[in-house]
Amino acid sequence: MTEDVQFTTKMEDTPAPSQPPSVEHETFSQIGIMPLFATPLVVAKLKDTSICDRLEAKIRKEMEASAGRFEAGNFTTDDQLHTAGRGYEEFCDLVIQESGNFLDFLRVKRDDHYITTMWANVTNPNHRHPVHIHPNSLISGILYIKTPERCGSLAITDPRPGARVLEPSYYEMTEWNSGLFRYNPKKGDLLMWPSWLYHGVDRGFCEDENEERIAIAFNVMMLGKIETRSEEHTSELQSRLHLVCRLLLEK
Repeated sequence: MTEDVQFTTKMEDTPAPSQPPSVEHETFSQIGIMPLFATPLVVAKLKDTSICDRLEAKIRKEMEASAGRFEAGNFTTDDQLHTAGRGYEEFCDLVIQESGNFLDFLRVKRDDHYITTMWANVTNPNHRHPVHIHPNSLISGILYIKTPERCGSLAITDPRPGARVLEPSYYEMTEWNSGLFRYNPKKGDLLMWPSWLYHGVDRGFCEDENEERIAIAFNVMMLGKIETRSEEHTSELQSRLHLVCRLLLEK
């Protein structure tokens, strides 16, 4: 069902973050910087955004039927849009396909994966949503269906608890020192991230508050037995030197 829905970018084609190059040094034979504990964010753009128009029509029918809740001028559907008979099968197929690619990219062992919840939001373009996480799921994501100019951006905060204990001043903000990432969404953008990642929606600055920001969000969980060895619960990634030393010790 998703043959006609294609992304312009693929995970394997996405350029890696800029990294300080390894350089020759008068004291050291080589100096380099390794990115540790990387936090992945999938950013994909639909080539054909007509699926957004079809989803918007379905969501507006949900509004007309009051199949959700209205609060302060905003509307949120129930979180079971993925269930059979709701009419969102085309998008569900896309979510299963792309979240599966994401889990494969992360090398997650599993028997299968499935959508646990899916819901839509129709809000004022300047609506702000506080920072939060999505518990009881592995992958979370969102498809932007309608995004007025200068509507609220997606805000993602640094998940490392001790990273902001001391906050020096920087002469340039990069992916190596920033504690906040903002993404300005466009129609047809699909983003996915680990469900533990704190995120929210910044206040927008759209001049026409009669416009609407529409998005559909989802959570995905794996199905299968977790067989991680007790001494490897931290999913240890070791340098070759440390790995050799460990293997010698285990003998």
